[in-house]
Amino acid sequence: MKEGKWLVLKDVDKASMEVLGLIKPLAESMLPAGGWIGGRACVDVPNRGKVHAAERFMVFAMRSVVPSSGTGKVADATFYGAHKFHEVVIDVPSLDEVEVIVRAQFTRLRAAQVIRAIVKLWTDVQHLTPVGSGGLRDLEKFCRRMEDVLHSYHPQNMDVDDVDINEGNATFTSLFPNAMIREEMYLEARDVFFGAGALTASAQAQQARIASLIATHLGLDADRQQWVLHRRTASFELEKNEDGDIVTVHIGRTRLPARPKKSSMPLLSSSSAGRPFAMHKPAICLLSRIATALSLSEPILLTGETGTGKTSLITHLSRLLNRTLVSLNLSHQTESSDLLGGFKPVDAHVPASELYARFLRLFGETFSRRRNVKYEESVRKGVEEGRWRRVVLLWKESVRLAKERIAAKDLPYVVFLFILLYGLTLPGRKGTLREGGPQETEEGAG
Repeated sequence: MKEGKWLVLKDVDKASMEVLGLIKPLAESMLPAGGWIGGRACVDVPNRGKVHAAERFMVFAMRSVVPSSGTGKVADATFYGAHKFHEVVIDVPSLDEVEVIVRAQFTRLRAAQVIRAIVKLWTDVQHLTPVGSGGLRDLEKFCRRMEDVLHSYHPQNMDVDDVDINEGNATFTSLFPNAMIREEMYLEARDVFFGAGALTASAQAQQARIASLIATHLGLDADRQQWVLHRRTASFELEKNEDGDIVTVHIGRTRLPARPKKSSMPLLSSSSAGRPFAMHKPAICLLSRIATALSLSEPILLTGETGTGKTSLITHLSRLLNRTLVSLNLSHQTESSDLLGGFKPVDAHVPASELYARFLRLFGETFSRRRNVKYEESVRKGVEEGRWRRVVLLWKESVRLAKERIAAKDLPYVVFLFILLYGLTLPGRKGTLREGGPQETEEGAG
């Protein structure tokens, strides 16, 4: 607020009453009736008083709704403080507008026929999915993956330019005669539209209909569809340097660079470093799907029974890519502070004891401990009694004396370097230090 930034509140209707109780007076202060002309937004912060916003500060609240199937209208906002906002209903874009959005956001999909074919596939899939599921987010994800597929192949294999630009109903088969490219597109469509598991028979039947529909759009018959989904195996290759370290992991058409190893990095334990991993066909196929999501920075949800290798697979991939893996077991008792951290009361003796141990080691390497018994005894008593102010003052004094001693030891060497480089005159002598040693005059020899 003080910096005049714009604030966007997504899914405001799902916020708790505590949060909405803070947002409502803020929105109310921005209304013309809530203050005088030229006034700025403000909010009361506990223990800090009233905070005024800078000029041009703005609040945007958003909520996602599904229009009524009968009337097509959107339900009114009922969250606490909704009447303090000026509501603007955004209509669903038409197909022509969707094509314009895709063309502007995904520049690699230059050909209008490709964009039109993608939008047509997405529209037909939407007719088979429940209302409110997927939507434009699925189209965006699919277009991003289509860009990745087309970028992986040489432009000469696409043959997009050979299609008549006036052809309005170009199919994937005419746009991409290479069946291998269409197979890759089908695998990407699987992960976007029907790759999630289904438990009920009706859900499985719906996924089968979506899979068949997409295969028809891509020009794949039933046998080829089953081969791509169940019998095709992605390639797996490790690229190593001259030292034997993994540089790149190639899984299918995806290339994942490994992080360079550092000598200062802690070594893995012998149990984890030497643990074998079976690279069988299901594992390679799953790694291929995970690698594609990793290259696109998409979050991944692995679902399966206990002991099916979910954790082992991620652990093995992180070890290949030399990535640090942090595993957290979540439960109903997990709090947000377990993920984000927070401030909790800590016994000061615990960190103070660690600092005291480090201090004793460094102090013994710098000063004579036999001559500073009383000083060490004062520090020890201060730590034991919890007199932290006195301990800090004693430590600062030792640091100051250590700097003076180090500077005194380095001073003769620094002076020697200056004399050697600039030929400065030595005190009490009229000679200068030269390459062959001190050359003294007759006056300086006495």
